[in-house]
Amino acid sequence: MNRGEERPHSSSTIGESPQLSPDTPGRVPSEPARHHPEAMKPHYEDTVTQPLTSDELIHARVSDLVGRACRRQIWFLFLDGEDVQLPLIIPVADPPVLPDDATARLADTIAQGVEHLDARSVILVLERYAGPQFSSADKAWARALGEGFAGAGLPVRATLVSHSRGVRWFAADDFRWDASGEVEKGAGTREAPGTRDAAELPQTRKIAREHPTADGRGPR
Repeated sequence: MNRGEERPHSSSTIGESPQLSPDTPGRVPSEPARHHPEAMKPHYEDTVTQPLTSDELIHARVSDLVGRACRRQIWFLFLDGEDVQLPLIIPVADPPVLPDDATARLADTIAQGVEHLDARSVILVLERYAGPQFSSADKAWARALGEGFAGAGLPVRATLVSHSRGVRWFAADDFRWDASGEVEKGAGTREAPGTRDAAELPQTRKIAREHPTADGRGPR
């Protein structure tokens, strides 16, 4: 699919999903090379002989296949039980700014659509032409898709953001919090205590002031 082509946010994308070709570099075959002229795309044989067994290898593979952003799009890459990338990439062009009620259905449809490939996990890439800083929309999409795929029985192995300058790893602890500071259900793994910036927890000090300790002197 040409990356400049308009495509609605719908599960119908699956039936027309581009695949990695054994005869050409491992990218979406119809993707114009001009979008990422500096990238050396891996061959399909390389994707089979190099399992993605670490975060670093996943980051390098996504950097090679997707690279710097040029539009708003979400990519879905799949791994088998041995962390070998499967020869299928599903792009969804021009998704809504924020996830909606169709997001869970999209995840479920994609999970069902790759059952015949024996996919065991999915890699999510949120592409948008902006800086490397994570936006509230990035976090909302990562949470919604993570929960959707968890409900569909296909775990998310990694989430990354393709931005205007490259690719950035999107750790679960960076998006698992909603706007109120609460942990979003199904949004990721536990975060170590003390790893969040105090500025990101505006409710903490307020709650402490409103609930003094037993001796009546307030929080210590």
